[in-house]
Amino acid sequence: MLRAFLSGLSAYRRVPGTLLRHGLWPYQFAPALISLLLGAGLFAACWLGAGAVHGWLDSLIELRSAWLDRAFSLGMTALAFLALITAFVFLHKHLALIILSPLLGKIAEETVKAVKGPAFARSELSFAQSLARSTGVNLRYIFREILATLGFLLCGLIPVVGSLVSAAGLFIIQSKYLGYGLMDFPLEHRGFDVKRSDEFVRRHRALSTGLGAGYLLLMMIPFIGWMFAPTFGTVAGTLKALEHLENESGNGVIS
Repeated sequence: MLRAFLSGLSAYRRVPGTLLRHGLWPYQFAPALISLLLGAGLFAACWLGAGAVHGWLDSLIELRSAWLDRAFSLGMTALAFLALITAFVFLHKHLALIILSPLLGKIAEETVKAVKGPAFARSELSFAQSLARSTGVNLRYIFREILATLGFLLCGLIPVVGSLVSAAGLFIIQSKYLGYGLMDFPLEHRGFDVKRSDEFVRRHRALSTGLGAGYLLLMMIPFIGWMFAPTFGTVAGTLKALEHLENESGNGVIS
């Protein structure tokens, strides 16, 4: 599993070379600009929201012991920071993958054509179809993701150890569900319906989690990461999906 996870994570190193070699950079700029504007707006909203909640909680509870009150205040600060990052990434990834789905689908299609030839891309979805499919994919597990996210955020209330467990758990959960959306774009153009796409990603869960982790690491880079995480993630997901489609087709798993 670790090997598959690292394979998904390392796929991002191949993206710049693939874009340059096949002249795919022009397809990056429109979704990158939209993603940047979305990221800036969401970050400002999440920053204001987290600050307001932190201030309210800090003023609501005042402990008699000075060191306990200070420890509680530090815990609330750490929790507010985790909540800020989690809310930003959660909202950005789902909205970006839905809003940009027609453009990201086009990037996946052009990547498939460049790497494997035009005949390999079997299906072309309309703007409305791509938007509807991406919305369905992102909503498929959204409630499970929210519940898991809330559980790990509550762990952050425990000083030091809880914050570490919360941060690690949130990173894994976000990566897991994000990877599915990234691998679905090339699968939709291969003719997979949502059910078959889900089955494919489940067989390669560690790989898709690695892809999601690479996306999240890019998102940690302000502005530049916000711009290119969706497009780079789509190309990385396409490259890895193509590898495994080819392997499974050769083994008689996929026809």
